[in-house]
Amino acid sequence: MERDRRWIVAALLLGVLLLPACRAASSGTDESEPYTLESIEGTELSRVILTAKGAERIGLETTTVVGGTVPASAIWIDVDGQEWVYTSPEPLTFVREAVIVDRYEGDVAMLSDGPTSGTEIVIVGVAELIGSEFGI
Repeated sequence: MERDRRWIVAALLLGVLLLPACRAASSGTDESEPYTLESIEGTELSRVILTAKGAERIGLETTTVVGGTVPASAIWIDVDGQEWVYTSPEPLTFVREAVIVDRYEGDVAMLSDGPTSGTEIVIVGVAELIGSEFGI
C-alpha cells in the first residue's frame, strides 16, 4: 500500500513539474491566465477557478464520490503526508479538501473521512490544479 502511494505521489509531482513546460510550449496569442485564484477567508486554502479553455487544455475530468470511495487518481498526498482531493462546488471552480484514506483496493481509495456521496471531485487534472494553487 505504501509503495502504491509513492507511485501516486511521484506521478503527481512529475505532472506538476511538467506544467510550466507545457505553458512555455503553448503557442497561442491569448496571453491571459487559464485560471484565477481566490483566497478562502479564514483558511490557507484558495479556490482555483479555471477558464473553459484552461479546463480543456488540461483534459480535466470529474466524477462523484460514491459511498466513501473515490478513484485513486483523485488523491493527492502532500509533503507532510496529508491526503487531499479537489472538490468542484461550482462549474470550473475547485477547492482542495482534506481526506483520510482507510485503504486502497486497486485503483479505488476507500475513505474513512472526506466529501459526502454525490460530491463532485477531480480525477484528471489534479496535478495541474496543485500547480495552479501553489504557483508551481
